Amino acid sequence: MLAQIFSLRPKPADWLFSVKTFAAAILALLLALALQLDRPAWAMATVYIVAQPLSGALASKAAYRVLGTAIGALVSLLLVPPLVPAPPLLVLALALWVGFCLAVARLDRTPRSYVFMLAGYTAALISFPCVTQPQALFDTALARVEEITLGILCATLVSHIVFPRHVGPVIAARIDGWMADVRALAHLSFDPLADAGALHRERARLAADLGDLHGFAVHLGYERSALKDMTRPLQALQSAMAGLLPVLYGVQDRLAALAETPGGVPAPVRDLLQPLQQWTPEQGECAAWCRRIAALREIDCGDEWSRLLLLNLCTRLQRYVEISDDCYRLWCGIRARRAPRDLVARWCEASGNSALHRDRGVALRSGVAAALAIVATSSFWIATAWPYGGIATMMTAVAACIMSFLDDPVPALKQAVASQALSSLAVIGYLYGVLPGIDGFSLLVLVLAPVLIPLGVLLTAPQTYGIGLPMLANLVMLLNFQERFSSQFADTLDGVIAMLSGFVVAAVVTALVRSLSGEASLRRLLAANWRDLAAAARATRPQPRLLLLRRMLDRLGLILPRLAAIPEHRALLARVVPESAIGVSILELRRLQRRLAPVPAAELEALLRALQHYFAGCAGLVRAQPDSALAQRIDGLLAGLREQPDAALRDELQVALVTLRRSLCGGVSSLPPTPAATAAANSLGEIA
Repeated sequence: MLAQIFSLRPKPADWLFSVKTFAAAILALLLALALQLDRPAWAMATVYIVAQPLSGALASKAAYRVLGTAIGALVSLLLVPPLVPAPPLLVLALALWVGFCLAVARLDRTPRSYVFMLAGYTAALISFPCVTQPQALFDTALARVEEITLGILCATLVSHIVFPRHVGPVIAARIDGWMADVRALAHLSFDPLADAGALHRERARLAADLGDLHGFAVHLGYERSALKDMTRPLQALQSAMAGLLPVLYGVQDRLAALAETPGGVPAPVRDLLQPLQQWTPEQGECAAWCRRIAALREIDCGDEWSRLLLLNLCTRLQRYVEISDDCYRLWCGIRARRAPRDLVARWCEASGNSALHRDRGVALRSGVAAALAIVATSSFWIATAWPYGGIATMMTAVAACIMSFLDDPVPALKQAVASQALSSLAVIGYLYGVLPGIDGFSLLVLVLAPVLIPLGVLLTAPQTYGIGLPMLANLVMLLNFQERFSSQFADTLDGVIAMLSGFVVAAVVTALVRSLSGEASLRRLLAANWRDLAAAARATRPQPRLLLLRRMLDRLGLILPRLAAIPEHRALLARVVPESAIGVSILELRRLQRRLAPVPAAELEALLRALQHYFAGCAGLVRAQPDSALAQRIDGLLAGLREQPDAALRDELQVALVTLRRSLCGGVSSLPPTPAATAAANSLGEIA
C-alpha cells in the first residue's frame, strides 16, 4: 500500500482537484453546522465520495446519488416500522433489498447503476442504526437525505465554479487521438508482412480506449461544454469507430493469405495500397477510392482461391474507406452540433445499452454475497447485543457493494481494511492530541488541511483511489464533527472496530461466494462470445449486425485488461479479435439464405447448424480448431457458388464464406478445380 502511495507522481491539476474538494468539504461542514444537522460529518464525507476531477462526471454521479439516497430512505421508512418487532425478519428483508439492488446495479453497466447501488446500501445506512430507536427513524432518514444532498450540492457548486474541467474536451482529445491511432493501425494492416506483435498491441490499445468512451459520453448532459447534448451522436460515432477494428483485421489477414499464394499479392493491389496508406477522410474522394478498389476485382489472379481472397480484400478495403468517411463526417457534425441524422440513425442501432455485455451469473452472486454478509454480521449483533453492531452491519453492506465491480473484490477489501486501520491512527491523534486544543472553525480548517489535501490527491489515480477513499471516509466519519467537541476513547475504539469488522466480514463472505480469478473471468467472457455466435448461427430471425459487433467488441474491451494481467494467455487476442467478424459473417449468411434456391439454401443451413454445434461445444480458455469437416463444408459451398447466376449475390456469399474460412480454419482452401482447369489439365495429359 505504501509503495503505491509513494509511486504516485501528482500533477498540478491533481493538487488543484484535491484543494477544490477540500474546500467543498469544508463548505459542506460549515453549512451543516450552521443548519444544526444531526451528523455534519455525513455531508463532509459525501463530498469525498462523489468527488470527480471532471465536472460533468461529478454532476451525473451526484444526481444519481441523490436519487438513490431518496429511494433508500423511502425503503427504510417502509420496512423498519412493521418489521422492527421481529429483528430477524427485518435483517432478512434489508439483506434481500441490498442484494437485489446490487445485482441490478451490476447488470446496468452505465453511470445510472449508481442509483441502484445507493438505493440498496442507503437503506442499510439508515435502518440498522435505528433498530434500537425506531422512533427516530423518520428524523434519521430525513437527516441523511439532507446531509448527503448538502454535500453533493457543495461538491457540484465548487467543481463547476472554480476552474472547472469539462468532460467534452477530454472526449474530443480522446477521439482525435483514437482516429490518429487507427490510421497508424491501418498503415500496419496494409502490410502483409507486418509484425504480429505490433498489430496485437495496437488492436488491444484501440479496443481498450474505445471501451472508455461509452461511459464518458453519458456525462455530457450534465455540463455546459461544446459537446453538451451530443450523447447519442457520440455513441453512434463510437459504434462506427468500433466497426473499423474487425475490418482492418480482415484487411491484414487477407493480404497475408494472398502473400502466401503462388502469385503473391498482385502488383495492382500493392500499387493501390501505398497511396491508400496515406489517405485520410479529410481529403475526401471516398467514392473515387471505392471505384478504384472495385476495379481490382477484375484482376486475373491465376487460381480461384486467390480470386476469392482478392474479392474479400476489396470488400474489406471498401468498408474501411466508407466507415472512415462516416467517422469523419459524424465527428465534424458533432463538433458543429449538426450531426448527420442519416449516419446517426445508421450507427445507433449498436450504440445503446443493449450492446453492452452483461454477466447475470456474476450479478446474482454479487447480490447473494452482499445479502449473506449482512445476515452474518447482524446475526452476531443480535446474538451478542453489541451496541455497535448496527454500525458493523451498516459497513458490511457498504463494503459488499462498493467493490463489487471487480472480478475479485477481496484484495481491494483487504486494502480498504488496511487503509481504515491507518486512518484510525490519525483519528486517535486528532481526537486526543489536536482537536481538544482547537477553538474556532478557522483553526479546525488549518489542522485538517495538511492531512486531507494530500489524501485527496490519492483520489486522482486509479491505483490509489481504493486507498484514499476509505481513509478519507473513515477519518471524517470517526471524527464526527459537532458544534462542540466531545469524545470518549471507548466509543472511538468501538467505532473503529465496528467499521473494520464490517469490511472484514464482507471480504470473507465475498471470498467464499463471489470472487473470480482472472482466468475464470476470461473464461466467462469467451463463453459469452461463443454463446452469441451459436445463437447467431441458430437464429431464424437474425439480430442487427451492428448490435452483435458492438457487443463482441465491448467484451474485447473487457478481455484486454485481464489478458494484460495474465501474460501466459495473451495469445488469446489473436483468436478473440476475428470472432466479431465471424459473427457478422454468420448473420450475413442468414440474411442471404432467403435469396437462394432450395438446394444451396439447404447446404448453407447445414453449414450454419454445424457452426452452431461447434460454438455451443467450445469450452475453456481457447476454442479448439474446427475439424476438417467444417472446412470441407465451407469449401464445398464456395465451389457450388460457381453456378450461382446472380453475380451480386454470389459475391456477397463468397465474401462471408471466405471470412469464415480464414477466421475459423486459416490455411488455404481446398477448392475443387474448376471445370475449365480440369479440361486444361486433361489436354496437357493427352499431349504428354
